[in-house]
Amino acid sequence: MAVSITKSNRSGLRPATIMLPALLFVALSVWSPAFLSVQNLSNINGQIAALLIVSLGQLVVALMGGIDLSVGAVLSLTTTIIVSVSPDFALPAALLAGIAIGMVNGIGVTVAGVHPLIMTMASMTFLQGLVLLIHPVPGGTVPDYLAGLAWTSAAGVPAAFFWCVGAVMIASFLISMTRFGLRLFAIGANQASAARNGIAVRWHSLSCYVICSVAATIAGIFISARVSSGDATVGAPFALDSITAIAMGGVQLTGGTGSVAGVVLGTITLGLLTNGMNLVGISPFLRTAATGLLLLVAISMQRRTVIGV
Repeated sequence: MAVSITKSNRSGLRPATIMLPALLFVALSVWSPAFLSVQNLSNINGQIAALLIVSLGQLVVALMGGIDLSVGAVLSLTTTIIVSVSPDFALPAALLAGIAIGMVNGIGVTVAGVHPLIMTMASMTFLQGLVLLIHPVPGGTVPDYLAGLAWTSAAGVPAAFFWCVGAVMIASFLISMTRFGLRLFAIGANQASAARNGIAVRWHSLSCYVICSVAATIAGIFISARVSSGDATVGAPFALDSITAIAMGGVQLTGGTGSVAGVVLGTITLGLLTNGMNLVGISPFLRTAATGLLLLVAISMQRRTVIGV
């Protein structure tokens, strides 16, 4: 029996998705007096901006049932390109590299039939080795015009906030207000049915991987501007973190269910968790362990619902 796809049942939002960041915020406000300081809240915003951009790209891929493990390596490659080429060509070169990597991933998955996990893991491994070969030691000079993109403020609001708002607006428009976004839900719900109804599944899948890589590139540009250097390992945590963020936001990794709002909430949860551990003096090495545990819990709570035919 056919089940209609409505905004309510395809968003994946659950009470826990909203309550967890709210509870963390209240707990940290009570636990640490420094948490509510303007400086700390600004730091949280700066810390989650890049993750939010990457996670929104990951959302696009996940909606049609894919996954991209190469986002962290793409981010690292971007920071390396920014400090390694002429300032006049830094941004175009980084964006072209992101598009090319997305196309390789998309062609590998959609044309060659390689499983997304294997294809993007291979890309991740290759790119990480390439970046370490090109730029083994953190450093370099970021073009002057990039610094202001991460550190300026308007009416007291830090630039990172506007990066987040811009990313959310673009992702919301793409997913909620275009035929492309609607078709992603259809592909993720039932790829065979989507193809029978005339949706170009291969083209949409390829486009998703390109969008995801470009999102990682934009996050890399932000990171480069924020830290004012290139780093071959800076993107290492982003694959796990972005997948955890979208899973905690109610995105079904099997496709067909998810929302921008959920990704924002999942990203905020991870950001608050990291900031809270720093404030109370918990070892940063436990942060990765906590992220892995959160991913396991988020996946365990997911239940695949029947959407469409």
